[in-house]
Amino acid sequence: MQPFDLHPKFYNQPIWLTEEEKQKPKSVIENFFGDISLLEVRQHLSNMLEVALVSTNSIYTEPKERNEALCINKELEKLVEAAWLLNKR
Repeated sequence: MQPFDLHPKFYNQPIWLTEEEKQKPKSVIENFFGDISLLEVRQHLSNMLEVALVSTNSIYTEPKERNEALCINKELEKLVEAAWLLNKR
């Protein structure tokens, strides 16, 4: 069971965005793409999906690579929250 299942109201709203980011969600998008190119996003997503679904050996063997994957995942979640807020407006 995921924590989302236990607290659906809490998880159906932005939880990673700061108050300032909630007021200016477009800044999250600008910051995200200021730090990473679209090509890099595609590469990371493809790598994570491959490891999760089809790879028998991980491409995330180095701590730096694993840390990058975790950071990108969190930033992607913030990006989705910002997009969700913009869509609600």
